Amino acid sequence: MMDKASNAKVSLEQVLNAREQRARRQQAWLFQSDHTVVSVTLVWPGEVKDTALARQVMAAANDALGDLFRTHQWTVCRQQILQLVTGPEALWAVAAPAWMVKHVTAHLEDNHPLGRLWDIDVLCPKAGLLKRNAIQQPMRRCFICHEPAHVCSRMRRHSQAELTRVIEALTDDYFACQM
Repeated sequence: MMDKASNAKVSLEQVLNAREQRARRQQAWLFQSDHTVVSVTLVWPGEVKDTALARQVMAAANDALGDLFRTHQWTVCRQQILQLVTGPEALWAVAAPAWMVKHVTAHLEDNHPLGRLWDIDVLCPKAGLLKRNAIQQPMRRCFICHEPAHVCSRMRRHSQAELTRVIEALTDDYFACQM
């Protein structure tokens, strides 16, 4: 049985610390084996990152990734799911070339109904983090106005309420169809 979400507000310091801890975990996984590492977090604005809905969205991401890896017949060597106050995270070690994994995970982010809420990073044991431009994929777009996502985020172009409304509509539609 899964623990209940904390629904606790988190500070910027906690979010930044979680990012550092995640980078350390990723590096440890890369050091421990020569497999591609896939790191999954959520695009989840606001001060409350660990909610029942966030956990449900992460579970959908993990299900989709598991299906994707099985479809490609790639061996999952290790998997870890963390339910943190700063939001759910997952790590996967996959026996497949990092560039191939990046291609299919970028496609998943762009085409799954919840994919825009997932941040799937792919790390190569030799080259480190693979960016979308390394596989000739465009930058991600804002799920509200379709401008480059990093620009909207940096400029805080959309209000917290607007982002929350769009995320709730997206997830309500998706999970209603899953019943």
